[in-house]
Amino acid sequence: MKTLRAVMLLTLLFSAPLWAQEKIKVMSYNVLEGLGNAESYGEGRHERCVNWLSEQKAEVIALQELYRSEAQLAADAKAWGHPYYAKAGPIGLTSKAPIEVIKTYKEGFWHGLLHCRTYGIDFFVVHLSPAEWRYRRREAERIKGIVDSVKQTTDRYVLLGDFNAHSPFDAELYKQHPELIEKYKKGAQHNSSPNLAGDYPDYSVMSAFYSFPLIDVTERFVPWYNRKTFPSPILIGVWRTAGNIGRTPERIDYILTSPEMSLKCKGVTIHNYEATDFISDHYPIEGVFEIEKANTSE
Repeated sequence: MKTLRAVMLLTLLFSAPLWAQEKIKVMSYNVLEGLGNAESYGEGRHERCVNWLSEQKAEVIALQELYRSEAQLAADAKAWGHPYYAKAGPIGLTSKAPIEVIKTYKEGFWHGLLHCRTYGIDFFVVHLSPAEWRYRRREAERIKGIVDSVKQTTDRYVLLGDFNAHSPFDAELYKQHPELIEKYKKGAQHNSSPNLAGDYPDYSVMSAFYSFPLIDVTERFVPWYNRKTFPSPILIGVWRTAGNIGRTPERIDYILTSPEMSLKCKGVTIHNYEATDFISDHYPIEGVFEIEKANTSE
């Protein structure tokens, strides 16, 4: 009997899936007017962006301000090693693995919302309103409802993109750079800034996501003083000065995950350095996840 049990156990072990780990690099990038408008932002941005993304060798890339044709996206994705892509208006996703488009949303969103699945992970590419925090709060509440329906069947989901919102985790960044608050106040109408709650950045939009709960993986890996995702020097001479650029750093681009996915995150990088200074006004953000991959033995 013991011999029979041993044989059965060995049979089960060798016929069951073998779970291996694979690292998935996930990136998000707002590419500023679809890498166009050479008159304002200079020539060659498109080529520099494609080349830079090719060097990163990411498995999944989310894009915002994707004001280019689907054919151009297909060509660009292929150039950086991604045969699969999805586009919904000005937001998109490319991947080394097949993409299943679950649903695209437009009504009630400033730019839309793209829900895709690739690598067994549900990705929600977002680009919230740049206009006013109350509008962003409504978008956040709608997104939470959509994600809530998804989390009933999976704990592998990621929200990423340009949220145009500030995080309470970055309060020290804004305390150390008070000129940002003054800039918002100068642009305010009737003493009410669309990005301030009184004399402070509005934190309610990101707090709504955090309370869902969604985990801000950047906060865990990147110190507050290096979390700048906007603005870059490409705006100098367009509508910002060199001094203003340096004194008004903001983090408005995020990677948020389910609590379970956050445990699989092994590192986050904000590429806010010279190589990306003149590609876009935003800096790309990257998260590396270690996930299980099922392989069946032959």
